[in-house]
Amino acid sequence: MTAAAQTITEHLAAQWADTTYDDLPRDVVDAVKDHILDTLAVALVGASTPEVTAVIDASVSFSSSPTGSVVWGTGHRFTPAHAALVNGTSAHARDFDDGGGAGHAGSTVLPAALAVGEHAGSTGRQVITAVVAGYDVGYRALQSLGGFAAHTDRGWHTSGTMGSLGAAAAAASLLGADRGAYADALGIAGSFTGGVWAFIDDGALTKRIHPGKAGETGVDAAVLAVGGITGPRRIFEAEWGGLHSVLADGIGHPERALRDLGVDFNVATSYLKPYACCRGSHSAVDAVRRLIAERGLTPENVRSVTITAGTTAVNMLSVSPIENVFDAQFSLPYAVALALCGSDLGLADYDPPRHGEARIADLLTAISMEVDDSIEIEDGPRLSFVLTDGETITVDAGNPTDARGSAVRPLSHDEVVAKATSVLRPLGGDIASRLVAAVENLDDAPYLTELLAVLAAERVPTS
Repeated sequence: MTAAAQTITEHLAAQWADTTYDDLPRDVVDAVKDHILDTLAVALVGASTPEVTAVIDASVSFSSSPTGSVVWGTGHRFTPAHAALVNGTSAHARDFDDGGGAGHAGSTVLPAALAVGEHAGSTGRQVITAVVAGYDVGYRALQSLGGFAAHTDRGWHTSGTMGSLGAAAAAASLLGADRGAYADALGIAGSFTGGVWAFIDDGALTKRIHPGKAGETGVDAAVLAVGGITGPRRIFEAEWGGLHSVLADGIGHPERALRDLGVDFNVATSYLKPYACCRGSHSAVDAVRRLIAERGLTPENVRSVTITAGTTAVNMLSVSPIENVFDAQFSLPYAVALALCGSDLGLADYDPPRHGEARIADLLTAISMEVDDSIEIEDGPRLSFVLTDGETITVDAGNPTDARGSAVRPLSHDEVVAKATSVLRPLGGDIASRLVAAVENLDDAPYLTELLAVLAAERVPTS
């Protein structure tokens, strides 16, 4: 087949089946290691949450295997695909994992990579390469459908839909898939993929499970492909039943999917979260913090706040009433109230929510949301503050994807270490320092022994 006739998955397979660690730029390696550290830290905290415990309890009699892959922070071992399911759910259980790219790439790609890498006896460098492959392939798959805004506006959850292809890429890399099997793995993953935003209607726990399910799908797809099962090579392009047809109204963007393939590895398209809530709130939080610093805003001198955004953003971020951590994380008014009160918007502000505290409760009654369909989801919300002296301050928050933690306003490595140390503090002991060391030394690890030792022990919060 000529280069011009190759499908999207065949182009991606030709690139990644032959890529090694030595082909990766140093800045890409350093960046993805920060994402690995961040993902594993929040996953170890997530491993003890009720929803993860429920997934484990539901699966243990079917999935437990003494030769299986580590279920992080629990002492269990499951078959690799089911380990990816649980570990991806742990990573996303408190929505503090990375995002952007193809959704929550860390919680979809890394669980698949480590589950397969443990089974395959992979080196640290092989895992790093596989994780970069997953970030790149997942992002490019999403671009072929028109990007995040178009995909989300239709109700699809990118972490579920495109996360499956990213996870399949990582798993195929570690299984040593040749170009043909690699393309088959992506085709199989695309055949099985899914994930919709219906959970926002009632707070269903499927939101937390979507990344894990994507990881499970990716592992299964790669295993089947290496075993000889073929997947549709035209998984995107097929006029009837292809992803462009089913998920994007028949409009594909192959040029966006393949732009700078092998040059831009797209790790930088994913952000790290400084705040423990939906990314759609982050640019607004940054804007409030700037106004506090520049104009001295306080809860006492703000009479009311109007948040104006497009329909998708309002649907996503107006959950009310707040009854649990999920509701709080998808309430932009709650995030604005926390920011005005000077909170750092960490896990302690969301689990459990603090909406009953008098100062925050009073602010919530003064904050409203309005729809303006001229505002796109990537424009970010507009915030209008009416002060007690009668002055009105209006600011455009800007694209949430470009908020603090993105490539535009990146977190330093020290800030990533500080976040990991902070979220792991309730687990006690030296787990944070051991995890940081294992990830920082991953390039030189002939096996995954040190990293898996940190992840294998059961972790129970001490406070």
